[in-house]
Amino acid sequence: MEPILEKGIPIFSIPEKYRKAGTYPPELLASSIKHLHASGVIVLENAIDVKHLDALNAVLAPQAKELANAPGRHFNFGAETGNINQAPPSDEKLMFPDIWANQFVMPTLAAMLGPEPVLQYASGNTALQTPSNTRQPVHSDIDFPHPKFPFSMVVNIPLVDMTIENGALEVWPGTHLTTFEDQVLEPGQSGDLPVRAIIPELLQLRKAVCPPVQAVVSKGSIIIRDLRLWHAGCPNLTSDPRVMLAFIWQAAWWCGRGWFELPIRLRSLLSTWENGSIRFRVAARWVDKEKICRQQELEDSNLGSLDATVSGLF
Repeated sequence: MEPILEKGIPIFSIPEKYRKAGTYPPELLASSIKHLHASGVIVLENAIDVKHLDALNAVLAPQAKELANAPGRHFNFGAETGNINQAPPSDEKLMFPDIWANQFVMPTLAAMLGPEPVLQYASGNTALQTPSNTRQPVHSDIDFPHPKFPFSMVVNIPLVDMTIENGALEVWPGTHLTTFEDQVLEPGQSGDLPVRAIIPELLQLRKAVCPPVQAVVSKGSIIIRDLRLWHAGCPNLTSDPRVMLAFIWQAAWWCGRGWFELPIRLRSLLSTWENGSIRFRVAARWVDKEKICRQQELEDSNLGSLDATVSGLF
């Protein structure tokens, strides 16, 4: 099964019969792996029950406006971008398996990362209205020594149709193959650009080979991208928050640092998912709280390896 290529992004439309049955045909899995290796990003359309997305958006969209106005609120690359981190709720009624452990995502991750991938980070990027039309700089989420092959994948799930107008994520296909930590700006050399932005000269060189594209996708779609891929948040010109969940998975052998809190009452539910047909592990710290304020910020060190021997290999 070959995807539609939308300006460099391979898009796979999953037939309704497969989504309802939860089956992943071998030819679809093989093709998705092929294109994920080559492009560093793929889209799976019709992969999620849209009722689940609507239920989450009904909670998270109003919450986003409250978070944006909270004193001391952190904005990714500055308040003018309107981009904040916002985690999915830890309410059992809103913990949907096709969001957290999607039946099409998990086989893909296991094939790319090896057995029992680990969920190291569960949050999201919400784009709020930005009348200034300010966007994020092109950046990589990696500025530490890392393998030159897949070791970490990001699963992005928009809760609404993602359009140019509401800030569809910009991706740079193929850049995961050439991403090294010395391609990002360091303190003292960034000038007007923030640290972690890709060096401008490299952007121009890459643009001549393969220009970037915004991932315009319909509700129910999932974006899977290699953590090494260059990307950027774009401005939301609408009045409605555009919530996009972000789950970062890593290979078990990488021994990642990432973790996030979950209520201990959810431990049994997550254990059932972890021991499903595709085994995985959640790097959760279980806490005895009814509600958890999960506004997790993505710290660079969270994505590195805890094992000095492993990280030293790269």
